[in-house]
Amino acid sequence: MKKTHQRHFPYQHPTFGTEKRPKQPWYWEDTIYFLWWSYLKRNDEYLQTCEASGATGLKSLYADFGDVRGGSFKEWWSYESRGMRLFAEPLVANTLQVVSKEEIGDFEGDLLFLSVPLNLPKKFLLERFRKVLAEHHKGEVGRQYAKKSKAKYQFKGQPNIRGMRIALDVYDYIKANPNKKLWEVGKTLPQFQMELNECEKKGIVPSYDLKRTIEATVSRYKRKATQTIKNVSLGLFP
Repeated sequence: MKKTHQRHFPYQHPTFGTEKRPKQPWYWEDTIYFLWWSYLKRNDEYLQTCEASGATGLKSLYADFGDVRGGSFKEWWSYESRGMRLFAEPLVANTLQVVSKEEIGDFEGDLLFLSVPLNLPKKFLLERFRKVLAEHHKGEVGRQYAKKSKAKYQFKGQPNIRGMRIALDVYDYIKANPNKKLWEVGKTLPQFQMELNECEKKGIVPSYDLKRTIEATVSRYKRKATQTIKNVSLGLFP
């Protein structure tokens, strides 16, 4: 089995540490992959598919993502190298290896094949390789690489992890408190907590303008979360 660090992911992948030296939760909770899993857990249609063990409903998606109802994210991600199978770049695009002419036809993507004369000094070969790579590789780091991802499941656009986590918190809070007014949901948003707490201390009702601002913000987060939860059932994110 290939370890996670031997494969490339378009975005920061989750890491968990070891049994003796486990990492803090933010090492995986602050990744776009954890959010994908989290949103999928809120999709009613997919949960019904999980209930049927993939026999009905979103069967194709279930074959890849499996049951997301129980267990931890670490267990889900690690099961049969699921995280790598779904989100890592194809192995062939991440390794430098000697390839025979017969095998060239099996490769996918933009690749440059080199014949390396091993009788030359390693330092010279490395310098030459950098020059050849610079001549032929026009890609950019970061976002540009992610745009060219060939992973089985890819992300649409540049994910805003913080915004997506807040949207999910708003969605969960509204679902757990259906009778709350939208402006009251604003207490869960960091940008409004100070003003709302101050109003509560003084025993006054927030101003009309403040309520309207909060309602608009909460509605935007709710719409975003609802749409994303719908998208994951289609294999799309966000």
